[in-house]
This record gives sequence, C-alpha cells and structure tokens, in this order.
Amino acid sequence: MRQHGLEAAISRRRFLALAGALGGAAALGGCGGDGGASSSKVTYWVPPNAELSRMQAYLADVKTGFQKAHSGTTLDNVVVPWEDALTKYTAAFSGGNPPDVTYQIIPWMNKWRSTGVLADFRTLDKGFTDTFLNGVNPDYVKAAEGPKGELLGLPYVGGYWVLALNEALWEKAGKPTLPKTYDDLIPFAQAMTFDKNGRKLGESGYDARNVETYGMCWAPSPPIQENYLWHYFWSFGSDYISADGMDVGFKDDAGRAALRHMKAMVDSGAVTPPNLYSDDVRWQAAVMSGKAAMAWSEGFTAEYAKQYPQLRIKVLEPPAGPGGQYIVGACGFLSVAAKARNRSGALDLVKYLVDDKPLQDFNKLILAKPVRQQPSNYYDGLDDPRMTTFMNEAAALSKYVKITRILPYQPQEYLVGKINDFLLGRQSMDAMIDEASKQIKQMAKAAK
Repeated sequence: MRQHGLEAAISRRRFLALAGALGGAAALGGCGGDGGASSSKVTYWVPPNAELSRMQAYLADVKTGFQKAHSGTTLDNVVVPWEDALTKYTAAFSGGNPPDVTYQIIPWMNKWRSTGVLADFRTLDKGFTDTFLNGVNPDYVKAAEGPKGELLGLPYVGGYWVLALNEALWEKAGKPTLPKTYDDLIPFAQAMTFDKNGRKLGESGYDARNVETYGMCWAPSPPIQENYLWHYFWSFGSDYISADGMDVGFKDDAGRAALRHMKAMVDSGAVTPPNLYSDDVRWQAAVMSGKAAMAWSEGFTAEYAKQYPQLRIKVLEPPAGPGGQYIVGACGFLSVAAKARNRSGALDLVKYLVDDKPLQDFNKLILAKPVRQQPSNYYDGLDDPRMTTFMNEAAALSKYVKITRILPYQPQEYLVGKINDFLLGRQSMDAMIDEASKQIKQMAKAAK
C-alpha cells in the first residue's frame, strides 16, 4: 500500500490537498542535534495530518501541556508540509543536525532503517517501551524494527480502509444478509445493484447499460486499490510478494484462487465500470454519493458529513477467506534522532504524546485508528455523530490489520496495474503472472 501520511490510510489526494493549502505556513528553522550535547529545548517535526489551523491548535496545546509537565524545557513544534518532508528530513539527518523527535511513516523509515540516524527505543527506555507495546498490533511493531531488532519508531497512530455500506441502499435492496466471507460478497453486491428504472440485477428487464446504483465500487486507481487488493491474497492464504521478497507471491493455488475471486467480482455485473469516474476524489466518494452501495473507504470525514447531511454509513467486518480476515494496515511513528541534542527531553516528549489523553485527542483530530484495541466509545464527541459512529465501528477492526511487506523496493503500484490487466481482460492469468514475476525479479535484484 502506498504510504502518504498513514500509508494511504488517508489518501494521497487528501494529504496533498492539505499540504497544498499550507503554502509557506511552516518555515523550517535551524534545529536538531550536535551528537548528544545537552539542551533545554526539544524540537519536534511533524507533517500536517489535519487542516492547518486545527493541527496548530493541537500542537499549541501539546506545547503548553508538555512545558507545564517539564518545567525548564521548551518545546519547538515545526509543521513540515508533506511534499517537502522527506527532503527536509534527509537534509537534517545527513547534515548531522536533526530534530529531536520526528513523525515518520514506513517508506521514510525504510530510508533510515540501516543508517543509524534513529535511536533504539529499547535502549532509550526498555521498561517504558515494553509496557507501551503491550497490546499494540505486532505488525506495527515489526514495521518499525531495524536490521538487528532495534525499535526505531514507536507506533503512534494507525490507519486502514474499511468496508463501508450505504445503509439507505442496503435498505432499498431489502436488507440482504450481511456478507461474512468473500463468497458472500458477490451475491451481496449483486442484490444492491439497480438500474435507473428501479429493477434489480437479475430481474427481468434489468438494463445493464443504465445502472443507477452499483453494489460494489471497484476503482481502477493504484492509491485506492492498494488498500484492498493485498488482503484478498492474505485472506486466501497467499501474498502479493514471495517470502524471500524476490518474486510475486501469488503463483500458488491460493493466490490464483484470490485472483479468480477478484475476477468474479469484477465480472459480476455489480461492480462500477472502470470509466465511471476520472479522478480519485469521485471514486472515493462513490459510496457516500450513493453511486455504489459498498466500497472500501478511508473514513467518514467532516467534509462528507457536511456534503451529505442525510447519509448513513455502516462499517462491515472484513470478509473472511480460507486464510482468515485481514485489512491492509498503515502506521505513523514517533522517532528519536540518534544525534538528538536533548535525548532525555525527546523521550519525555514521546512519552507525553503517547499518553492516553494527548494520543486520543490526536487520533480524533486526524481520524486515525488506534494502534491497539480501545473502548467502544473512544471517538465519542466528533463533529458529527455519524462520524463518531463510523470511527468507533472502524476502530474495533484494528485486530485484523496486517502491514504490507517491508522491502527495499516498492512493487505495489506496478502489481496493481498488472492485476488490473487480468481483471479487465487485457491478459490471461498465466500471462499476467509470468510477466509480473519477471518484472518483480528484476526490481528485487536491482534493489539488492
């Protein structure tokens, strides 16, 4: 899954829109480390995971609370626009003058994983680290580990897309039984597909050329599909990359079964055609606008709540396959620089940020999912009660999260394209697998 913010748990479109709105809002001053010399200041760099004014208000509260709890220490928060973040981080780390604490995502951590620029939390404070990690999804922990088992980032906020159901369209279809398995998913989608005359798919006179509502949204866009294709493979007992990372992983019978099931869904008549929309914004809103009854969705935002005042959305459990139930996960981390000027202050700040109240406030601010199970009312008090319901239902699914592979190359977008070649009839399964295998082998070899 492509990672932007929360590894595409919140979309590229959303983050770049936010970052673009910032303009020059965050000027990066000199800050960072001198190899461990003491300082009364702690610096924290974080991209804007929410609208700028709300992000700044949250960070102002953090500064006030942290400085009150740590008298004599000054906190300097710097909001780094997403489109500049990696460049700024690279310059700071390579220059030996990094911020004490940074917000990280997995692709960035992959860049630093073997460079020694991030401190090991298990060395900084093993007792705190072990206690904090209790109950955290182990895939999040694995994604933050270095080559020698170092913990280079503390899992901070999680993310994943959930299967969202438009309740009005479900009711229109007569409330068919909610799907529990991938086998259930296709007839469920078909039962919620109607033409513009109100006829259901399969009924006499149904006009497939004039569909009013599709049962399932299937967007032909890598940033969207990367959030649901991979757990098809996992749920069928396969993977998109081989165990050694050197080949595709879906050559086996389980992988082929997953591909056949995807193809059956796409060919079912209940799936949105690939030319329905031309941009990701409309694709992501398909279930909200009522064009599709069901879709994998990043969340129910305040923007959607305002635009669709009558909308009711239900979060479904992920379908089960022979290999289990999974959701493609994402994570944002807090890291301490190995050359932090104020290492003890940096650790104090991390501890403050992950304390129950600041962490809950941040999750609610950016509509992220928690990295461990939380009470069923964790998101109570959001801007719209429908947002609260959605997030509380979505948060309960964190137990199904699985992270995409940690690799020295990024095969996901290429594989989405190849899988679409098969799903849309441009290649046979065998031809697609053969071609994808050759390309992944080349990518893996080049990354060695």
